[in-house]
Amino acid sequence: MDKRTGELLLCSFKKTCTFLIFMTKNFLLIVVCLLGLSSIAQQHEVKYCGQTEATERLFNRFPHTIVDADLANVALERHTDEMLQMRGGNDEIYVIPVVFHIIHNNGAENISGEQISDAIEVLNRDFRKQNADTSLIVDAFVDVAADIDVEFRLAGLDPEGDCHSGINRIVSDLTYEGDDDMKDLISWPRNSYLQIWVCADAAGAAGYTNLPASVNNIWAAGEDGIVLRHDYCGSIGTSNVVRSRTLTHEVGHWLNLYHTWGSGNNPGQAGNCNMDDLVSDTPNTVGWSSCDTDGFSCGNEIDNVQNYMEYSYCSRMFTNGQRTRMRAALTSSVAQRNQLWNSANLLETGVFEPVLCAAAFIVDRPSVCEGENVQFFDQSYHGANTWTWNFGDGNILAGSDPEVHKNPLHTYSSPGTYTVELVVGNGVTEISTALENFISVLPGGVNDQPFTEGFENAFPDDNWHIYNQNDDLTWNVVTAASYSGDKSLKLSNWNNDIQDNIDELISATFDLSEMDTVWLSYKWAYANRVNETDDRLRISVSGNCGETWFLKKLHKGFTDLPSANPINSSFTPSSQDQWNEKTLILDDQDWMTDRFRFKFEFVAKGGNNIYLDDINLYGIDSTGVFVGEIAPSLALQVFPNPSDGQTTIQLFTQKSANTSIKLYNGLGQVCREVYNGNLAPGKFQFNVSQLTAGVYTIVLDQEGSTLTQKVVVR
Repeated sequence: MDKRTGELLLCSFKKTCTFLIFMTKNFLLIVVCLLGLSSIAQQHEVKYCGQTEATERLFNRFPHTIVDADLANVALERHTDEMLQMRGGNDEIYVIPVVFHIIHNNGAENISGEQISDAIEVLNRDFRKQNADTSLIVDAFVDVAADIDVEFRLAGLDPEGDCHSGINRIVSDLTYEGDDDMKDLISWPRNSYLQIWVCADAAGAAGYTNLPASVNNIWAAGEDGIVLRHDYCGSIGTSNVVRSRTLTHEVGHWLNLYHTWGSGNNPGQAGNCNMDDLVSDTPNTVGWSSCDTDGFSCGNEIDNVQNYMEYSYCSRMFTNGQRTRMRAALTSSVAQRNQLWNSANLLETGVFEPVLCAAAFIVDRPSVCEGENVQFFDQSYHGANTWTWNFGDGNILAGSDPEVHKNPLHTYSSPGTYTVELVVGNGVTEISTALENFISVLPGGVNDQPFTEGFENAFPDDNWHIYNQNDDLTWNVVTAASYSGDKSLKLSNWNNDIQDNIDELISATFDLSEMDTVWLSYKWAYANRVNETDDRLRISVSGNCGETWFLKKLHKGFTDLPSANPINSSFTPSSQDQWNEKTLILDDQDWMTDRFRFKFEFVAKGGNNIYLDDINLYGIDSTGVFVGEIAPSLALQVFPNPSDGQTTIQLFTQKSANTSIKLYNGLGQVCREVYNGNLAPGKFQFNVSQLTAGVYTIVLDQEGSTLTQKVVVR
């Protein structure tokens, strides 16, 4: 097929793959789905590019832009022809300002600044042909491997001209979609910045973007940029070296490159030999999903399997022809690419000489126990090369070695609350920031149990620590509602419009080192809005002062979080009937330490207010003695479950009493009387190895109080 006409010969598609075709004399766009790649993806345990699917979504959303895309493509191809006549144009290095939008839900997708810096480094290395693995390029393509003379730099100023890190972080569960709705959360001017949205799932692909002509129309300008899965961004952190060239591939599309086999998205199809990528020095190919550097697929010419626009995952190079095509895109007005690298924009986006303008830092956790470490991370920008840390406990660390002074690990040996100050410099300027009462260091066993909290006294006190993403909406004691007493704790969520905002209420430490089993009980009141909302209340526990947390209970707005009927106004419980109660049984010995803590974590998803009251901690010590003012009248736990042998029953009760325990089969028949007599609190065992595998029910009756528990016998 002629490389410049873009004639269409249809390839065969898997029957699960749907496609749309838009074609004129000079413009070819094939939009296909990614379903045909599922077997390849499983083989490589990697995902592929979603550029063609992205264009389909774009044209479905803005169908009136298709004609404009056609005309823009004609103009861009004409300009590319002119660049070919000029043998690729000049050697000026085009600098492109970049902004990363990290869309996250406080998970692994909230990647570090170091990982983003690494992604930029990989991108620049590849586009400047400075990657060490160019030495592995096969002989047939050594002479056409190209330095694109394009560099990418994080922006130092935002669209308003204010100092900026070049990284935005937005909390949203749209990170799991990675679609155009996610892009709508934040979009900077595309004629000033290359935008890269990083998320948990890039609409099912490793990453995607649109060709310049597709987004030329102003209606589509907000969609212009690259969406990238976090674990395909850079070579460190959540990503790795194998996946690190994904961004290089997507920037190739963003600068008007097709896949080496043409405009489709199904490599390995015989019909791909009849399509083309409109680049003269990349031989026609069926496309590769494996690294066969000696591959011939469409004739006598060896395939350019090591090209960044392949799916081989052994990419090493762009070609001279691709260089011309990308530089043509950058010097064309199509999608305003030619405005990105001009000197005025580089000045306005702060990439010439970024000014040291912010001292900032974060920590892995702001609350620790005495003798534990806090990991500090410098987040200053731009160009800090000296650091002075005042940790607030009399210790100061200062120097210029990034390995030692940039992200220090500091041990706090004494309990207290500490203000931390950081001073950063670049040899010319120094700036500082101080966060007051930023680190809380707790002694082990601040509290003994039993513990009761009805919020009747001053709050917060030494028993509680509050961490809020939105300081305007926080936990507060109120007198308008309570289950018992006069007060309760309220989180005002009715007016909260920040999706996935997290508010944490964390206890001080408890000494459970002499305990065998404890109960954590609490009461809460919550009502959905009438249209239902999926707010969350999570209860977690830790045996190591909060270094690691175990989720013990999740209450969801669609299921068991509501304690009252839905209401389309700010909720306040009016009676005890509008409260729920839960008791959690904690018997994991990893939690029986002098550094036990628990926390209530509310995740806002557009719902209503929540109230807490009557939080109690009590239990049985290692000698079987009950410890506490309040105990459940009766509680039962069976473990292990499922079981194929010895089974343990843990009985929690305030007193010894006449107790009957029977085991019923699936037909409701008594198959064993496990116990009948006076039973004290504690544990006892029975054997189920002689029973037929199946589901059984334990029924415990103690003076008229009955409990049931399912038991699975293997």
